Amino acid sequence: MPTSSLLESDPDIHGCERESPQSDILTVAILDHLNEQTVISMDTLVCLMPQYTWSQIFYRIDQLSRCKKIVLRRHRFEYMLFSVHFVE
Repeated sequence: MPTSSLLESDPDIHGCERESPQSDILTVAILDHLNEQTVISMDTLVCLMPQYTWSQIFYRIDQLSRCKKIVLRRHRFEYMLFSVHFVE
């Protein structure tokens, strides 16, 4: 599924806010990495995107998880991100 289709869903369906252009770029980057790997740890994602802070990435991951565009789970001491298609 193209990343753009995940961003175009109606924000009112899940109570998600509209994103600013800067956060759109971060969202696309996160979803692109997740589409490439299907499962990725948050630590790995942070290392792959040094232009963003840990808190910027975590905030966006939290929003994407609440909007059900990704699945966030803790595995032992690590947070793992899953594509929604992986979990289905």
